[in-house]
Amino acid sequence: MKIKCLKKDIKEAVSVCERISGKNLNLLILSNILLDAEEKYFKLISTNLELGVEIIIPAKIENKGKITVPAGIFNSFLSNISGSDQINLEVQNNNLIISTNNNSTLIKSQPADDFPIIPKLKSNNEISIPVIDFISGLKTVFYSCALSSIKPEISSVYIYSNKTEMMTFTATDSFRLAEKKINYFFPEFGPILIPFKTVVEIIRIFEGKEGKIDVLFDKNQINIKKDNIIFVSRLTDGIFPDYNQIIPKKFIADVVINKDFFINSLKISGLFSGKLNELNIAVNSKDGFFTIKTSNNESGENISKIPAKITGESVKITFNHKYIYDCMANIDSEEIILRFSGEGKPLLITGTQDNTFQYLVMPMSV
Repeated sequence: MKIKCLKKDIKEAVSVCERISGKNLNLLILSNILLDAEEKYFKLISTNLELGVEIIIPAKIENKGKITVPAGIFNSFLSNISGSDQINLEVQNNNLIISTNNNSTLIKSQPADDFPIIPKLKSNNEISIPVIDFISGLKTVFYSCALSSIKPEISSVYIYSNKTEMMTFTATDSFRLAEKKINYFFPEFGPILIPFKTVVEIIRIFEGKEGKIDVLFDKNQINIKKDNIIFVSRLTDGIFPDYNQIIPKKFIADVVINKDFFINSLKISGLFSGKLNELNIAVNSKDGFFTIKTSNNESGENISKIPAKITGESVKITFNHKYIYDCMANIDSEEIILRFSGEGKPLLITGTQDNTFQYLVMPMSV
């Protein structure tokens, strides 16, 4: 193998591949990146057997060939090398020689024979969706996933659509639930469960890109294709909870407040929340104020009275401060609605001008 390519192209590709590469002591080859130079393209591939990525970059190919190099060393080298826009790669005696105008480096390498093949899907289940919409759907809900793998179905983002609805993204850890509907018509799609770790990588790789991506899936796997990148992941095998059953249909009080005012109050109250992040909420239907209170034996106490439009009954209830704060950035509205279904019952949060997002929080037992 002997090729020439631009440093910025290979540096960006190797950075992505290094994150996907495996850390398996029994399969050391997974910690490598496969460099594959064919007649018309040069591609880089990495996998940890759960995730995989293939990236094609422009290159002048003088000799074809394949080699694998340690992902960490290769990425660190490219991140620190300077003084040249072009990189020359050549395989000599099964090692990779990297040269620029003022540097020549040899990286110990391994043959490509043992590197696993990333399976490519052939499925009729394929959609094309604007990148901005797909990433928005994931980012708006993924923080609500359970971080434990004990129940993999709730440590995943649940995606579906049917003939009468937009594409829906949902995540829950059983204490809170986030749902986002994308205002874009789709044929019937899913349902699929994308693991949390996969979602994080999808956001990292594709966020900020323009145009559309192609999403291809079957029962076990998803492929995401965008220009020169093919991303592959296993899907979660499980059944997502029927969450519509727990969304309240009746509410005893609605509180409409300015979102920015509420966020600032939450930031201050967070300084004084206890070890369990308790946030005590009091709705007074008579005086037109919404009160939040936090206290900590070590740091002190905070009480914030927030002007609000209140309809319904008075209520006092305690929630996890972090859970309330987490959803705020995902509400595209100047005002938010806090809908209380009663003491000991969940709170529903939405925006006054945004009906595509709703967030459900269970109260704390204190």
